[in-house]
Amino acid sequence: MRILAVSIVVAAAVLVRVLAGGAFTAPDRFPDSADYITTAENILAGKGPMLNEHTVSNRGPGYSYFLAGVFALGGGFAAASAVQALLGGLTCAAVFLIGRRLFGGRVGLAAAAITALDPVLTYFSGLVLGETLFAFLLAAGMLCMLYTERGNVAWAAAGGALMGLASLVRPSLVLMLPLLCVVWLLLRWRKPHSLRTAVIVCAVAFAVMLPWAARNHRLTGRFVFTTLSAGASLFEGTYPGADGGPAMDRIEREGAWPPEIEGKSEAEKDYILRRAAIGCIKDDPLRIVMLAPRKLWRLWNPVPNFSEYRSAGYMAISALYMLPVMACVLGGLLAARNRMRAAGVLLVPAFYFSALHTIFVGSVRYRAPVVPLLSVFAGVAVVAVIGFAWRARPRQGECKVQSARCKCHLDRLGQLPRHRG
Repeated sequence: MRILAVSIVVAAAVLVRVLAGGAFTAPDRFPDSADYITTAENILAGKGPMLNEHTVSNRGPGYSYFLAGVFALGGGFAAASAVQALLGGLTCAAVFLIGRRLFGGRVGLAAAAITALDPVLTYFSGLVLGETLFAFLLAAGMLCMLYTERGNVAWAAAGGALMGLASLVRPSLVLMLPLLCVVWLLLRWRKPHSLRTAVIVCAVAFAVMLPWAARNHRLTGRFVFTTLSAGASLFEGTYPGADGGPAMDRIEREGAWPPEIEGKSEAEKDYILRRAAIGCIKDDPLRIVMLAPRKLWRLWNPVPNFSEYRSAGYMAISALYMLPVMACVLGGLLAARNRMRAAGVLLVPAFYFSALHTIFVGSVRYRAPVVPLLSVFAGVAVVAVIGFAWRARPRQGECKVQSARCKCHLDRLGQLPRHRG
């Protein structure tokens, strides 16, 4: 029966995302989308994952290869949106399995339903952006790690491979992998196979990312496991005009890029911009500290940050989903406090990206893929509330019995002798 319910949830998630994707008339509206499409076309042309001959490592190659695969099969934007809708459903299935593994089938089903209803992930599934693919890979990788309780090497290797692929989609995940394994060991140090699992996950993830780093070394002279746009992103979040949100266009209009980057190679520009960003932090550290809460708010804002999405409809849909979910996450964390040795690893991505984006810019986009993991804790609270309401409901004949008991109790109270002061 529960399998049927999960199937319905997954099918509903796919259907909602297909309908949402069909409603978008410009799935490539964002600047990032144009870069992904151009890179995918260059892959199909045999040039490899590059934007042009002067920009060969500005984005992770994972999503561009995904797009190239869709295009190679004769699909276009609609086909990519349909595949992403399917990935959204598979993410719900992974969340169900995580919840079932940690807290039981009811929690897994509730968490899957919460993920299926996520309006932000539904929105991104219809766009040419990597959030949907990244959310699936992250959830699936975490699921594989949780299935290594008995020392199953295959599950650990699968988890490492999925985490490595996720890092190729969103390169900022690279620094999270060692942190994830350290937390894994701290929480599960009593488990006999924890160390082996952590080593295998890190080793396989490194092996998956190594060809990308080697290719970057061949083309740029540097072993780059992430991208050569990290310097620009860091400068975007720290330069004197930074306000906590995306600012690439504003930096271009204001001519705020360091003049030293003119005529430099991609690797040299990245180095110069990193140094410039570090200089901005050193020159005014108080400003950077004051920007951090604003960036954190933008990351976890229950309503959209961009003005074009701050209409009453968008804000109501977002707030009506996000506020109850966050309340349930907090309640679930409290209810599951005795199970944190098993489930605490699910919190690592949320804390990591929160810390990372107090330095880089903050946006709802960057938190969207970690919300499915938090939905597991929301599912704990939902199941607890439903269970309490179920136990508290009056059953057939119970009202009369309770009334008789109350009347009998009151009669006995009336027979007690009065206290004479």
